[in-house]
Amino acid sequence: MPYQIIQNKVLPADAPAGGAQALEWFSSGLRLKTDDHLKLETMVDGRSVRINSRNVTQAAGDHTAVSIKPNKSADGTGSVTGLEVSPRFAAGSGGGDLRAILADPVLKASTGDLTGQVVAVEANIDFGVDGTRTITGDVSAFSSFLAIPSTFTYSGDVSFLRVKTINIKSWDYFLNCDNASVGLVSVGSDNMFRSPDSQTEAGFIKILIDAIPYEVPFYVAS
Repeated sequence: MPYQIIQNKVLPADAPAGGAQALEWFSSGLRLKTDDHLKLETMVDGRSVRINSRNVTQAAGDHTAVSIKPNKSADGTGSVTGLEVSPRFAAGSGGGDLRAILADPVLKASTGDLTGQVVAVEANIDFGVDGTRTITGDVSAFSSFLAIPSTFTYSGDVSFLRVKTINIKSWDYFLNCDNASVGLVSVGSDNMFRSPDSQTEAGFIKILIDAIPYEVPFYVAS
């Protein structure tokens, strides 16, 4: 629904002056007072909704551009999604790339040291240090579901992860663990339940390197 601003009040476009207020300004923001979705839309293609795209001039202290923290405060069976991103092409419409999320941290050339890390995507699962909750489903930092039809024509490969061609410096490691206690790796000789030298592998993981397929074997751990 289009809106108009009358005396610092945001009203539906067809509302008379002094009519029922649809959006409410308050000290630190804006909220919708009617039972509807709050929609922010650009009216011209090629234009985006920009949030906090500005110069941050503070020299000390952290800055978060956008914070989304819904808090479900009623017990029940409903789920909470912090952010849903679902760009799409309409049926019969083609185009170029289709990206759901582009994480692109940028350091401009020149000087300026960083005392911390650079992370494109950080997934922290924080349940605190105590409690008695029961979680029936899996807990995972990343979860992927592939739902693409076999009737499409795929000229490229369909893969769970892709490492693109390096521009200047190559990666140092495929995986970096702070220590062996993280549960993902075990350091020590002859620690495997089965020996790759004498046991038959239970299967393998397929990887593609420079258009050449390879197989990494794995073994049953019990």
